[in-house]
Amino acid sequence: MGTRKNTKAQIIGQIFIFILAGLVFILIVTYGYKAIQYFIERQEQIVLVDFRTDLEIAVEGVKRDYGTVRKVDLKLPTKYYGVCFFDYTSTACDPKELSIDPKLITPGQTFNVKWAEDTCKLKSANVFIIPRTQDFDLPDIQIDTGYICIPNTGIVTIRLEGTGKRAKISEW
Repeated sequence: MGTRKNTKAQIIGQIFIFILAGLVFILIVTYGYKAIQYFIERQEQIVLVDFRTDLEIAVEGVKRDYGTVRKVDLKLPTKYYGVCFFDYTSTACDPKELSIDPKLITPGQTFNVKWAEDTCKLKSANVFIIPRTQDFDLPDIQIDTGYICIPNTGIVTIRLEGTGKRAKISEW
């Protein structure tokens, strides 16, 4: 009598292995996608922190040197339309003065940044990234017109001039 092998169990075992391998593959791809998304979000936050740090260092380096002029290039992700600077000592931030209706003008759009003027009047922040994701306070800046909004092209270029006590900001 010859012995016969039962091959039906082997086929079921192979199907189980293929299903298990497919599930492991899906889990790895899902985990990898989530990890990449997390790193992209962190990268944007790092660029914003670098933007703030570079701006603060540039203002500190220029403000005490009367007459010194520096061109400062600040990197900003392209999803942001621009940045607005307000001078606390100007009429733009004076709660008793009339509104000046600040705007950010980009090649394709115009953004009303009235909310930034209102925040400046409260003296809680005077530098705003549009769309509003991060506001911060630089008390040692001076703007002749009260405010300036500079559109973003991947790099925001500003002109800093030392006045002895403050840094005068304008568009380069």
